[in-house]
Amino acid sequence: MRLFTILFSLTLFTLTSCDEQDVAGDYDVVMVGENDYSEHDITLTIVMGEENSISGKSACNRYNGTFENLGKGKVKIGPLMGTKMYCKDVAQVENDYMKHLGMVTEVKMTSDGLQLMGSKGKILITAVKQ
Repeated sequence: MRLFTILFSLTLFTLTSCDEQDVAGDYDVVMVGENDYSEHDITLTIVMGEENSISGKSACNRYNGTFENLGKGKVKIGPLMGTKMYCKDVAQVENDYMKHLGMVTEVKMTSDGLQLMGSKGKILITAVKQ
């Protein structure tokens, strides 16, 4: 009976730990909404741990901030800070990306990267692992 209890506990622990995805890493953003931005230098770095952080390049400027891991792929992104260079040729791309990033409430791993989704499950940003 004791062996059964131990095996059951280990199985339960394994199944519940599968809910937490290890999304930490470096990504290249390829889609924002329905726009293909793969030609632009948009990156996303996710660090998970005591202080969950996101950072990267938004086509022209660098940005960073923190997020709260709410479990089961749900996140709450905090305020984001960024540099203030003006790059006329990519200003609209950068604004579009930052707007979409601020609306992310869920992260889902894919075979080659991540999908960042909004509150209604709509895919806002698609990124591939570097």
